[in-house]
Amino acid sequence: MKVRSFFSCLSWLVLVLALVTGGTLRAEEGGEDAPAPPPPKKATRKYMVPDPNRVDAGVFHVGFAVGGNFYIEPQIDNNTGGPNGDYFKDFGFQAGVYFDYDYSALTENVPLSLRGMLGYKRILKSVNVFTFDGAVRHMWRFSERATFGAGIGGSAAIWFREPQNVAPLAAEEIIFLPSFLITFGFEYNPFMVDVKWLINRFGQDSTITGVELYFGFRL
Repeated sequence: MKVRSFFSCLSWLVLVLALVTGGTLRAEEGGEDAPAPPPPKKATRKYMVPDPNRVDAGVFHVGFAVGGNFYIEPQIDNNTGGPNGDYFKDFGFQAGVYFDYDYSALTENVPLSLRGMLGYKRILKSVNVFTFDGAVRHMWRFSERATFGAGIGGSAAIWFREPQNVAPLAAEEIIFLPSFLITFGFEYNPFMVDVKWLINRFGQDSTITGVELYFGFRL
């Protein structure tokens, strides 16, 4: 009887071990067939949301300004087609929309500003000018609201000359006239003053240049 009991207990022990071992193997096999976890999602870029960690973006301003100008242009001899030594000189007016990227307003105080302007000018009595001006300015900051800037740039302008009763301006004329630009001005937010000297060319009896003064405000 003791031998039979021993074999009975041994049989039950083998059966239990077989059940436990089989369940473990099935669990491992199921783990191998389980799908891999999905990769982590990449952080999506959010537009129009300020990034507090970014330090390379300046403070953006939009401004509106109006003012007056003074331009000179050589007169053309009717017979030779060349300059006759005299100049057309006249005052005009202009208006424009300014776009400023001011890096001097950052905590790092980078003394730099990028300025662009889209504008319209009426010069020399009969010339309509549509222009885009761009300049790089060095900035001096005196307070949180007061700055002064000076710089250089360029102007890309289309001149539309209305027909006149005096030759050789009898026919209308459309020309593309780029210019070199020197500018300086100051801002006391929200107000601004800008002075520009535009130079198309310098030469004996052939100089085309003008000075512009703007008053406006920035948003």
